[in-house]
Amino acid sequence: MADPTDRPEPRRVADTHCHTGEGPLYHPDEGVVYFLDIPEADLYRYDPADGSHERVLDAEGAVGGFTIQDSGDLLLFCDGGRIQPWNRDDGLGDPVVESIDGEGNSRFNDVIADPRGRVFCGTMPTPDGEPGTLYRLDTDGSLSVAVEDARLSNGLGFTPDRRHVYFTETEAGRISRYRYDQATGDLSDREPFLDASDLTGHPDGMTVDAEGHVWAAFWDGGRIASYDPEGTERQRVEFPAKKVSAVTFGGPDYDTAYVTTALGPGEGPASTREEEGDGAGALFAVDLGVGGVPEFRSRIETR
Repeated sequence: MADPTDRPEPRRVADTHCHTGEGPLYHPDEGVVYFLDIPEADLYRYDPADGSHERVLDAEGAVGGFTIQDSGDLLLFCDGGRIQPWNRDDGLGDPVVESIDGEGNSRFNDVIADPRGRVFCGTMPTPDGEPGTLYRLDTDGSLSVAVEDARLSNGLGFTPDRRHVYFTETEAGRISRYRYDQATGDLSDREPFLDASDLTGHPDGMTVDAEGHVWAAFWDGGRIASYDPEGTERQRVEFPAKKVSAVTFGGPDYDTAYVTTALGPGEGPASTREEEGDGAGALFAVDLGVGGVPEFRSRIETR
């Protein structure tokens, strides 16, 4: 583990009060960080150059994740299985997918584009107890099931050699590693990577840094932590907010980590910062002493 005396200090950079801040992603074309408030369907844009932030979309329903398309547009993954493009000039475009059978009472939660432009996109369990699913959206807009019976689909990331995918299941308290076939997009041979059942908090969003270490956010754990490829913890950074939801790297050199937090709870009215900690619901930045790599872009055909 890293030297405990060397403790990076998170900085609150966008003082939003998100119910469920999630899905931060650096947009290199614009030099900004986009992130979400999932149940409010709010999309925020933070500009590190001047420290400003703004809400750029207030949609209906919920938006659980997004990717950046080759064109620079965003592709939003919403409730009921709806998948829809968006850009700053024209707003929302025609849905690529209108809905998914069986997901009418659910929503997407976390997504990631793969090296070929496909998207892995997971859904939440339904209120009546049906488990979530990890889908694969191919570039032609077709959907297939990648992982069945997912216990709250969450953060995803690729190993540097692109041979494996990490997949977080929050309710199961685990991060798994799957063999990944780049040619077909198929996942196979699941193996355990991190058993978090005895740790404080629940594994949530994640990313993989330039050294191949996994950085996981911990909901109700108040931290992000890095793990080497063997699953050994190497570093952790504590946050004043309890519900730390996701982490990504950004900036021209991808040397700054951006971290979303939440007021929560998972469902229902938002809590308060007195309950959830200073800055809960805000976007933070932190210098970790390690950089990241650009996320892959989606190449999904849109109308």
